[in-house]
This record gives sequence, structure tokens and C-alpha cells, in this order.
Amino acid sequence: MSRTGFYLLVILSIVVGAAVVTDAAVVTDRERMDEFVESVTGRVSESRIDNALRYADPSKVTMELVHDGHRRRYNGRNAEALKPDARKALASLEGSSLRLIQESIALNGERARIALRVRTDVGLANAIFDLRRENDEWFLRRVIVN
Repeated sequence: MSRTGFYLLVILSIVVGAAVVTDAAVVTDRERMDEFVESVTGRVSESRIDNALRYADPSKVTMELVHDGHRRRYNGRNAEALKPDARKALASLEGSSLRLIQESIALNGERARIALRVRTDVGLANAIFDLRRENDEWFLRRVIVN
């Protein structure tokens, strides 16, 4: 192999290596949505609720929660009520497992919709999560549970 060929091989190896490292370091929107699905399924516990709520910041993006026909909005004025309300709403499920039956993830620019059907210890439940991207961060806008 000539000296030029050797240098081209070294340069090609560096470029390919950099591309692999860059690809591994970049998290796609789909991967973020998959992470979200993981955070809202599995064994229900206080820490998992907190983990799922890291996607909610009502002081930045108003969030609406719809459950059993009741609708509540959270914004900068009542943002601190979200965490206790979520824990209260999910208290009956604490310790049970939410097993994913079906999922649908739709990404459309700055918006995403995740629809889940899960099996709980007492039956099936459906949930829809609408998210919005702000400065490369995803925030919950609406959660509908029935």
C-alpha cells in the first residue's frame, strides 16, 4: 500500500469513527418519545411519577389534564399543584404495574402525540399525551386518561 493510500485509509477511519460517535451522541425525537413511554409504563411508584413529570413544566407550557370527565389546567399560577394532584390521581395504582399493550407515536414538527393502551391490575386503560417542543426540550401540553 502506498503512503497516500495509507493516509487516505487513516482519514477515512477518522471520519467514519467521528460519524459513529456523533450518531451515538445525538438523541432523536423518536428516541425521546420512547423514553417518555418507558417513564409512564411499568411499576407505578412515587419516583416513576416524578420521572414522568419531568416532561411537565406548566410555568413554560400550560398543561391540561383530563381524567374521568374532569378537566384541569396547570400554568405558572398553579404549577406547584401538578405534582401532588398527579400523585393523588395515581395513588390507587401505586404498586401496580402498567403493562404496555399498544402504542402509537406521531411526530409532526414541534408537536407529538403518544397514544397508549395499558393493562393495569384492574383492567385496561387508555392515555393520550400531547407534547410540544420548546428549545429542543419536550413538554407535556395535554394528558387524557380514560
